[in-house]
Amino acid sequence: MMMPHYRPLWLLLAVLGGLVPLGVAWAQRAPDYELTLELLERVEQLEAEIRQVRGELEVQRHQLELLQQERAAAPPEAATPPGTAVPAISERPARTEDRLEPVRPPATAAQPPASAERGATTPPPTSARTEQGDFDAALGELREGRYAEAVTGFQRFMSAHPASNLAGDAQYWLGESHYVSRNYEAAKEAFINMGLHYPQSGRLPDALLKLGYIYGEQGETERAREVLRKLVQVYPNTQAASLAGRRLQSLQ
Repeated sequence: MMMPHYRPLWLLLAVLGGLVPLGVAWAQRAPDYELTLELLERVEQLEAEIRQVRGELEVQRHQLELLQQERAAAPPEAATPPGTAVPAISERPARTEDRLEPVRPPATAAQPPASAERGATTPPPTSARTEQGDFDAALGELREGRYAEAVTGFQRFMSAHPASNLAGDAQYWLGESHYVSRNYEAAKEAFINMGLHYPQSGRLPDALLKLGYIYGEQGETERAREVLRKLVQVYPNTQAASLAGRRLQSLQ
């Protein structure tokens, strides 16, 4: 949860210090910027969770090393004393046919259920197939350059399948559909919502990258730097982070 006095205090200090004109300071309280700050805060929370998981893995690794050291230092198990007779295998194993009982045929053949009708078949589940088909259809529209149709397709998909495992991807590609058609405001909203509603999605680094690109295209250089730096910090080993680093160099 964002500290309630963080943004007003930052804006007040910026205005009093002459760093930001009053009009710009008020503009920075626009809803899209507040949502961006909320998104970055969410990313920081994810970063903290990642650090915690890494710490737990490090503790487990250390415990495993200690266990291996204890096993290596333990005396070997006593071998069989010399002179101990090993039982000889003098008898031949029983033949397979001697050990297995003959298989007796069932007394009566199993009858089909009385309620089953001849020729009746159980229809295969269609929900998953329809879900994937709807997603692929919208993605196909995007790949074919029909951006308006792609937007409609992804919006329809999220309305019809809100709990789908593909919902996060659909939200990202909705933003991408707006982005390639240079509808930056709609793309910005889609990418921010993608991060807020699907923070565990593997598409989040790509959404942050495109969000930074949009701010750069709109001349909001400092916001672009803020988003791209956070991307590099939290997801350093991703392709999106590599591209963000290049864009940051051009924004210097």
